[in-house]
Amino acid sequence: MGEDGADQRRRAAEAVMYWMRRRGLTRQVFADRLGKSLSWVDKIKAGDRQLDRLSVLREIAYVLEVPLEVLIDPDVAKRQRQCPDEHEIAAVRDALRRYDAVTNVFRPSGDVLPEPDLARLERAVHYGWFAFQGANYAAIGGLLPHLIRDAQAAVWQLDGDDQRAARRWLAWTYQLTDETALKLGDAQLAWIAADRGIQVAEQTGDRTLIASAARRVAHALFAIHQGHDALQLIHNAIGRLEPSLATADAGLLSAYGALFLKGSIAAARLGLAVEVRDLQAEAMTVAARLGGDANHDWSCFGPTNVLIHRASALADMQGGGLVAEAAADINPADLNALPRERRATHLGDLARGYLQAGRRDEAAATLLQADQLAPGEVRCRRQTKDTLGQLVLSYPRGHKPPAAITTLAKTVGITV
Repeated sequence: MGEDGADQRRRAAEAVMYWMRRRGLTRQVFADRLGKSLSWVDKIKAGDRQLDRLSVLREIAYVLEVPLEVLIDPDVAKRQRQCPDEHEIAAVRDALRRYDAVTNVFRPSGDVLPEPDLARLERAVHYGWFAFQGANYAAIGGLLPHLIRDAQAAVWQLDGDDQRAARRWLAWTYQLTDETALKLGDAQLAWIAADRGIQVAEQTGDRTLIASAARRVAHALFAIHQGHDALQLIHNAIGRLEPSLATADAGLLSAYGALFLKGSIAAARLGLAVEVRDLQAEAMTVAARLGGDANHDWSCFGPTNVLIHRASALADMQGGGLVAEAAADINPADLNALPRERRATHLGDLARGYLQAGRRDEAAATLLQADQLAPGEVRCRRQTKDTLGQLVLSYPRGHKPPAAITTLAKTVGITV
């Protein structure tokens, strides 16, 4: 097939090795599932001519649980790497939906639990939230099924203070699952995770954790179109926490203030502009008391995040040019100090505002800026992909989007 064929085999071999690693398969396990020898796997790794055969590629794709196109189409391969794939999301669903995810009573007979290791569990939870705030959603997709299982197993096997610590990490794991599912646009998965999370958080008695879990439940509620319930839950949680504020530490203050922000987004999606204003004013008061931007318990709460939510709420209310005006109030240095996920989310909201105002060029430039900053936020997040699709459709007949937008749209599977 000449040089082109060699290049194709090299790309296919690299894709096979990547998905072997991502699926956690050793060379031996991969060989066994294919019914091949280790030497055959090594030949494939080196770009053997067998990779020219469609029948071989189909067999490999089946074992790796990926679409065949991932091994032969560079654009599809790139898109699949950016985000958690359906196999990983299905594994998260399975981990949450099992009866033994709710109670140890239903754990299958003979089931061998992972040995509890609180230090390792803590590191894994921290890594997951670090990946989330870096918009590295593909890494989280592979992490969550094992993390859920390990955290549940630790709760079941430990007691006393160790069990309370395990419950804390399990609650944060459920919240991470909820947030990731919402990014991917899977509202039902988010709701299951949020529901699990609030139950475990209540068992810890940790007010900060409970407040954070309540915020995630509210987010999941308005994702499944229960906006009024979400807003009521936020008000209930705020009322429950108010008596604790006199002695609140920075973590509890951050969780409390973030409740107002989440409530303001729920109100915005219900078109309650006055309530949006009031909730965000309360959030800014809490942020002032906190004394500046912070990231206690991955809340990213502070004055800058309040301003980010102001722009986001306006975009939700079809504010158009008002979104850009609100964004102009944010100090660039303060914005740049926030995690990538927060900054890229803000750029996505700003692009929505530009598009609502008919400012296509600025919307396009902003989306490209977001993609450069945090590709996962543009290529995995359902809302941002929707904005990109709307931008592409907004060009009149006979006019094409900029080449960079066309390329980005194709990368995420949008027809141009």
